[in-house]
Amino acid sequence: MKTVPTGIKGLDEVLNGGFNHPSTVLIAGTAGAGKTTFVMQSLFNAAREGETCLFISAISEPIAMMESFVSSYSFFDYSLLEKKKIRLFNIEKDLLNAGASDVLKFVEEKIQMCRPNRIVIDPVSVLAEVKEKDFERRLFLFEFLTRMKSWNLLVLLTGEFTIDSLKENPLGYLSDAIIHISETITGDKSERHLIVIKMRGRMYIPGRHSYKITDNGLTVFPRLLPELDINRPASKLRVSSGVEGLDRMLDGGFLKDDVVLFSGSPGTGKTIFGLHFINEGAKNGEPCLIISFEEWPQKIIRNARAFGWDFEDLQKKNMVKFIYFPPALFNADEHGVMIKEFIKENNVKRIFFDGIENLVIALSDAIKRREYVHSLVDHFSSNGITTLLTNEIPELFGVIRLTIEDLSGCVDTVILLRQVEVESQMKKALSILKTRGSDHDKEIREFEITNKGIEVKVAIKGYENVLAGMARKPPAEIFREMFGGKK
Repeated sequence: MKTVPTGIKGLDEVLNGGFNHPSTVLIAGTAGAGKTTFVMQSLFNAAREGETCLFISAISEPIAMMESFVSSYSFFDYSLLEKKKIRLFNIEKDLLNAGASDVLKFVEEKIQMCRPNRIVIDPVSVLAEVKEKDFERRLFLFEFLTRMKSWNLLVLLTGEFTIDSLKENPLGYLSDAIIHISETITGDKSERHLIVIKMRGRMYIPGRHSYKITDNGLTVFPRLLPELDINRPASKLRVSSGVEGLDRMLDGGFLKDDVVLFSGSPGTGKTIFGLHFINEGAKNGEPCLIISFEEWPQKIIRNARAFGWDFEDLQKKNMVKFIYFPPALFNADEHGVMIKEFIKENNVKRIFFDGIENLVIALSDAIKRREYVHSLVDHFSSNGITTLLTNEIPELFGVIRLTIEDLSGCVDTVILLRQVEVESQMKKALSILKTRGSDHDKEIREFEITNKGIEVKVAIKGYENVLAGMARKPPAEIFREMFGGKK
């Protein structure tokens, strides 16, 4: 048994290499999910690599119509049909009514004539539907699939099934592999998902993966998984945040592979801290990536210019790159694949992910959201990348919630930024709540946003309730000021 490419971008990664050859693979799914597109793309890409392929349609649709449908995709190459690297045939209704033996004879005649490496029967479920009784339908499929085992080919079958209906169908246990594809509507978004239900003799990435259909056909986006190398080293090197006062508070800066969270209410300077961090890395020769749900690249470039940072020039020098996704168009698996490829291609050393709270809108499934965030930041850290995340908390004053779900558990350093009312004046305060593997300044410090960026100032002393946003002097101090002496 050998491994052959699927011909579907991203699917070979899910299947740990591709399809087994020989084997019988069922591409099951709901109407409109792209089953025919899937198998046609597989055939054309296989034929382009030298395989001879056979397509047998069981829906009595003229072959010319099938060619017309497929020709809209970029993988279509008419010369492969002219050279007979791909042959298309149709099973007529009279032949279906004749029985399994006649259908098998027809298919095997075409196999003898074409000598294919890969064959498609689309859809196989129609072959049995002409039988009136359930027993006859099951017997037909059993005979048909059992005979396929002797062909010594890669056979791709399609059928309209839900996952539950496969449990009662002979195709479910006679097929060597089953891939289920479906399209669902979540709110106003259409989402497509692929699940490998079984794959005999091959390890694969389990769970639900995303895919999309474009002019290029299907593209599969394997779901993001955490790194499994528990013995990977942890860095002891320090990198500057770009803010001198913050570096002092952090005993020299961030640890190189740490994930740092800045959490704060609107206007506290979260994004400016992030731009400081990126500018510092880029000017020191570290390729940087900015990921944003809120601001597109040109807006970030304009805002950075207000502090004297020329991100446009850094972008031209390939020191700063941008990935922007509006929350309404976000897809976690696609986004994850894009980021991983980008990191590898650009040797990224610093990442600034601005506005991670937008994932609540972009990814409504709380479990999927938590798995995505944890796997993403783990991938960053395992690749030696220093990561800065920002999270906006809506509360200006009073009780606060630092992060979405359990985000604080997967970050190494948490820094809280607050608007603080001190004696009828609004000031900005910074507090380092935790750092793993390092000491840090325990003071609550005031900071200012100037035309050169962030300036960390002295500790806010003599007040309580500072992090709640309404600083006040202790009652004993107020008493002394009013009446003198000790209470």
